[in-house]
Amino acid sequence: MPRIRGLIFDLDGTLIDNYDGYMELMLRRVGRDLGREFTLSHAKELWYSIDSESRDEVIRRWGINPDRFWTVFNKYEDIGEKLDNTYLHDDVAILKGLKVPKGIVTHTSYEHTDKLLQKVGMRQYFKPIIACTEDTGYKPSPLPLIYCVVDMKLKPEEVAYVGDTLSDMLAARYAGVKSVYINRYNRPIKTRPDYEIDDMGKLLEILE
Repeated sequence: MPRIRGLIFDLDGTLIDNYDGYMELMLRRVGRDLGREFTLSHAKELWYSIDSESRDEVIRRWGINPDRFWTVFNKYEDIGEKLDNTYLHDDVAILKGLKVPKGIVTHTSYEHTDKLLQKVGMRQYFKPIIACTEDTGYKPSPLPLIYCVVDMKLKPEEVAYVGDTLSDMLAARYAGVKSVYINRYNRPIKTRPDYEIDDMGKLLEILE
């Protein structure tokens, strides 16, 4: 098996996260406009795409048009408020000492990703950052990961993608990179990743 020489990370839920109160508040705001009542359970189901390939799939399961939902959601999302309610997972600090290239592929915009990583003191550790767009494609499309691998000047088989959702694991598989499921909360997933860890420190074993 080729040695893993580079790591790519998802952002939200993998490196950083939002406080429960913020997630619930955002969904309650959206629900008020849509005439629906959302709870913290709904918020977590959406944030982490539980049992779904994408957040849009979760929204459709609720019987709501995703375009309508995101129009309302974006009306309420404020980067300042999000920054105040974002934290770095404790186990991510170990990445500072990993002497391998580290990139990010995320559905969060580049501008917001940059600000969020600066806020938690991790911006300098990641290059490149690929923000999914209409041009690059959205996970589980493999294209954003392929762009990242090319930028890192590595081969797909030399790279592992670390994420926390089914969409992340499928994107890794389609891109030909190794998949690493970071499962901090014992959430089952509907696919078999190449590796499953409950703490970022266990990446050391994969790199060895």
